[in-house]
Amino acid sequence: MNRPRLLRTTALRIALRYLLAYALVLGAALGAMFWWTQGRHDTQRDAALKAELSRLVDAAHGSAGATLADAIAARMAQPTNTHLYLLVAADGAVLAGGWLRWPEDVDADGDVHRQWIDEELLPPGRFDDDAYLPVAASRLEDGRRLLVAAVVDQPGALYESAEYLLESLPLALLLALAIGAHTAYAILRRMDVIGRTAGEIMGGDLSRRVPVWGHDDEFDALALRLNAMLDRVQQLVRGMREVTDNIAHDLRSPLARLRNQLEVSLLERRSAEDYRNTLARAIDDCEQLIRTFNALLGIAQIEAGSRRGEWTTVDLGALADDLAELYAPAAEDKGQTLLRDNGRGVTVAGSRQLLAQALGNLLDNAVKYTPEGGTIRLRVGRVDGAPCISVADSGPGIPATEREHVLERFVRLQDSRDATGNGLGLSLVKAVAAMHKAGLTLSDAHPGLIVSLRFADRAA
Repeated sequence: MNRPRLLRTTALRIALRYLLAYALVLGAALGAMFWWTQGRHDTQRDAALKAELSRLVDAAHGSAGATLADAIAARMAQPTNTHLYLLVAADGAVLAGGWLRWPEDVDADGDVHRQWIDEELLPPGRFDDDAYLPVAASRLEDGRRLLVAAVVDQPGALYESAEYLLESLPLALLLALAIGAHTAYAILRRMDVIGRTAGEIMGGDLSRRVPVWGHDDEFDALALRLNAMLDRVQQLVRGMREVTDNIAHDLRSPLARLRNQLEVSLLERRSAEDYRNTLARAIDDCEQLIRTFNALLGIAQIEAGSRRGEWTTVDLGALADDLAELYAPAAEDKGQTLLRDNGRGVTVAGSRQLLAQALGNLLDNAVKYTPEGGTIRLRVGRVDGAPCISVADSGPGIPATEREHVLERFVRLQDSRDATGNGLGLSLVKAVAAMHKAGLTLSDAHPGLIVSLRFADRAA
């Protein structure tokens, strides 16, 4: 992996931003924890300091000075003692405690004050410099003054814990940076795979697909979407190739026949009737070409959504009755029976013109491929509450392996090559169904074929 590329990745930049935010939050959390803990420690120490002063003041009531001095000396001799004491007479003479004299800025009001104490006033050898100590002092009834100071153990356990946390902060940040770099590398590696796949597809290999890693994450979701898009693109390209091949096959014959007819008519002089017949056949061939191109244009417009027509509520039963009346004469001419089973009140939202064109194509195919004496059934109803319209015939049907294939443009089964048509009827039905979000299914009628359109509009 190229390091400069890694440094330019969005993932690493995001990781660095989160790293900065992490450092700020961690620092703020440590500061808040230290401040809160220090406050709790100071509160407890101040309470203990005032309690110690209160006990000595209570013990001093009615006691001689020597007795209070002995109590102070006993406390100072204890190994666990964390206080400094000073007892002075009314004239300021030191009675106990080992201080040189009373600090001038200490008030004997019984409250706790934090003050700088000159090293020269403190007991000899206890401090190397001036000390910032919490002190509490009180004046006794006989004029004496009593001072108690707490020895602040620096750095102490609290400061040691804070120091350890601060020392671990660079390691935590380094670990976060490593995680961010690893994440950026993983993202870049997966993006490189997608980029290589895209390059191979651009090179012409439409069968390539983006790997799905199976992590069920956003990259897998993106890969699935891209693969679905590529499947659709490959399907469209394959369809274009098939359309091109089928156009060459289906349009070559009428174009060649048209040219031959016109060339033959120019080889020698003919009667006016012969010219009229040649022109009539040429017009028929041109009409077939125009119908084919109009059908192609109509399918393209429907698929592009530019031929929606007037979108209204369409009564499928009434539409089926109108189309049945239109195709009934053609069915009678072939000795076929056209049966109608039209439910009332079955409506959908859509284009009546396009639905009529699709249903007309289905009925035209049914009449065309149903043998003489056969039966055609047109049915409108609901299936599981959804509107449905179907056309069933008793013709040869379509093999199950070919039913998806015949929905493509210009696709005609080999047995149908001699029949009139251009192989675009079912393609138009498929396009209309897709526009109306209807499911199009081809199934076996035993014998024959059933083509069904099932709409999603349950509320209609």
